[in-house]
Amino acid sequence: MSDHDDHIQHTWNLAHPDGSEMTVDLWTDDYSVRVHGGPDDGHDDEGGLRVIEGELLPKYQAAGYEIASSYAVNDPASDDDEEPEAVEPDGKPEKCPECGSPVEYEANHCSNFREGEAWLCTGCRWGQYVTA
Repeated sequence: MSDHDDHIQHTWNLAHPDGSEMTVDLWTDDYSVRVHGGPDDGHDDEGGLRVIEGELLPKYQAAGYEIASSYAVNDPASDDDEEPEAVEPDGKPEKCPECGSPVEYEANHCSNFREGEAWLCTGCRWGQYVTA
C-alpha cells in the first residue's frame, strides 16, 4: 500500500474473525481496482465499482470477511463542475406593483418559452425578468 492516496477514490477495509485484514481500493479513474492483504493480495482489476460490488466484496464476505469501514478518499468530481450559487442582482423592487407583497429573486425562472433571472411576487406571482 502506498503512502500517497491521491489516486484512490474509495476504500473498503475488511476484517476477518481470525484477525487478518485487507483493503480494496477503487482508483479515481473509476475502473482501476487494487487489493491489499487477504487471500488476493496484489490483485488488480480494471472492472471498477461493478467488480468490487458484484464480485470481490461478496467473495470476501462469503469467506468470512466483514466490511470494517468504507469511505471516500478523494472525490473524482472537480469543484469546477459545480454551478456557482446565484447572486441576487441590484434593482430589486421594494414590493409587488400589483398586490404589494414581498418580491423574491428567481435565478432560473421559466415562462412563456423564456428562461432567465426574474423578480417574482410571493403573493400573486407577478413577475419581471431582470434583463429585457
